[in-house]
Amino acid sequence: MKSIKTYFLAFILSASFITSTIAQTGFEKMVCSMCKDGIHNEENPYNHDFKAELPFIITSAASLTFGIVMPATNDTQPFTEDELVQLDRNDVNAFDRPATYNWSTNAKKASDIIRTTVIILPIAFLANHNTRSDFGSLLIMGAEVAAITYGITNGVKHAVNRSRPLVYNEDVPLDDRTSSNSRLSYFSGHTSFTAAFSFYIAKVIHDYHPNLKNGYKIALWSFAAAIPFATGYLRVVAGRHFPTDVITGYAVGATIGLLVPELHKKKVLNESLSIVPSFSYGSKGIYLSYRF
Repeated sequence: MKSIKTYFLAFILSASFITSTIAQTGFEKMVCSMCKDGIHNEENPYNHDFKAELPFIITSAASLTFGIVMPATNDTQPFTEDELVQLDRNDVNAFDRPATYNWSTNAKKASDIIRTTVIILPIAFLANHNTRSDFGSLLIMGAEVAAITYGITNGVKHAVNRSRPLVYNEDVPLDDRTSSNSRLSYFSGHTSFTAAFSFYIAKVIHDYHPNLKNGYKIALWSFAAAIPFATGYLRVVAGRHFPTDVITGYAVGATIGLLVPELHKKKVLNESLSIVPSFSYGSKGIYLSYRF
């Protein structure tokens, strides 16, 4: 998994381009081809004031801290040649075992491309005047999704230290089998990141257009689901991850991508989400509760 600096550099660069486009955009009528009646009557569904953002800022900071501290404290060493000889793929559960035979540099490159280019998905917010006008706040929310996803994924990787399937494959070059990230299989960062961003984009567009036409709705959610599915498939084919790695990454990323905008919704923040200071046994913190 690449450094967080790579993700946010690409995010900032795409944001700079998009922001310059917004500055040149004028007022548009409320005619909307995406809505069933052809007219958009919905307001901004999200609350982005400081009080609303505070718990997400804290969560993002905590997740990033987790994702940075765990690698710094992880003293697990890469496999040696002698250790590789002793590995037995039969020790892997039957569901994941077929992945130990996989190896494809082309599949790895393809998954890298998808993971990197998914950063520019927020450009979809420019397709409609409703999301375009709130691009700045949506960009901040997207950064929170990215930070939380990265922190949790990277932290868990270094806490679990699961071996990648390629270490069992003698056809894989020795440098890859003994690399420093050969024990960072669980769970798939490529899959979690693409799932988080694709579902985040779909969720925002759907929340802005609750009266979305069925054709748009099917296409939107199908596209969101297909991106991380393709990424996860490629990671398994590449020999970089087991199926359970990508399934977990998909679930974690999709949950974050859906939950962050859902908790930003005005009705949720006003009626379901409570944030109060917590003091107990000499410790201080913030207590968050969400009523479903």
